[in-house]
Amino acid sequence: MINRKIITAIAFAGSVVAAPAFAQLDEDSATVSMNVGLFAALTSLDNFVLTTNDPDGSAGAVYEGSDTFNLESNGQVRVSLSGGDLTNGSDSVSTDYDMDSVGTTFDTSTGSVHNAEHTVSAAATLGAISAQQAGAYSSLITLTVSAL
Repeated sequence: MINRKIITAIAFAGSVVAAPAFAQLDEDSATVSMNVGLFAALTSLDNFVLTTNDPDGSAGAVYEGSDTFNLESNGQVRVSLSGGDLTNGSDSVSTDYDMDSVGTTFDTSTGSVHNAEHTVSAAATLGAISAQQAGAYSSLITLTVSAL
């Protein structure tokens, strides 16, 4: 008799603890997606001054300078540098430009993101002493990022 009461009590406790079963009536699924566009940003490019180790203003003196900038992109891009000779009114000084010592264009790696610092540099070489007037010379450079 005591065994029956224990068995009945255990059976009753098990039925209280067991969750009721629900029948699944239907199911559906969908794919969620999005497309991220190619984007890039150039930051930290500042004005910079060219200086020389040669006698200032002497024929053939080379003036050099550089600055760093950061390029961040979420895919492959091309960076191009353009700039003209430094000028002071009608006088100009022949000027060469370079990025990362590889020229005026570079491409980031294919199939990957990019976030790195790069260097832009300029070098201007004076002609004969009388080929350019003394004074302040300047030019504007432009970095352009484009999709590949």
